[in-house]
Amino acid sequence: MSRGIATFAVAASLVLGGCTVVVPGDPVGAQQSHNSPKPLPFTPTIKDRTNDRTDGTSFEPCNAYSNAELAALEINPDSIEDAAKVDAANYRGCHWRGIDYTIRHGGTRYSQIVGREMTLEQYKRYMASLRWQTDRTVHGRTLAVAAENDNCLAVFRSAESIVATIVATTNTSPGNTVECERAVAFASLAISKAP
Repeated sequence: MSRGIATFAVAASLVLGGCTVVVPGDPVGAQQSHNSPKPLPFTPTIKDRTNDRTDGTSFEPCNAYSNAELAALEINPDSIEDAAKVDAANYRGCHWRGIDYTIRHGGTRYSQIVGREMTLEQYKRYMASLRWQTDRTVHGRTLAVAAENDNCLAVFRSAESIVATIVATTNTSPGNTVECERAVAFASLAISKAP
């Protein structure tokens, strides 16, 4: 995990410019891992992965997407891993590597995290040190975007929780433009499925 993502995850305890992004699909809420008819694509090793700090939405990024949907975003579906590393973490979600990623040369890394129970405006004030761009509208919902160091995050609210999509890369593009485009695309897919 990059320093920027680690800083974001700790600081957020979870974890461009006014256009509308259209993503095909019908909104469906993925159930939480402890009672989900669709199991997680890995065996959780984290006790209380879903807890009173991560249960503000039924959306579960780890089982929300088909392999084809991830591959269309240049995400390697087989690289999925649990984002939480400790029992009863303040966030839940998953990490993936991009199809361009190699152990030797690095590449693009993706994360989608469910955490903090607050409004999007409260979250942006909480994370006021980030360079927030103009909010976007996706499927009628507000998507906030910010670039930081080697990554970009796109954030929206699902039920009572914040869902953050983080895209980081080894070779950051000027102004994090590419990373933000990828974060918006992945977050847009999430918005099409999250309650």
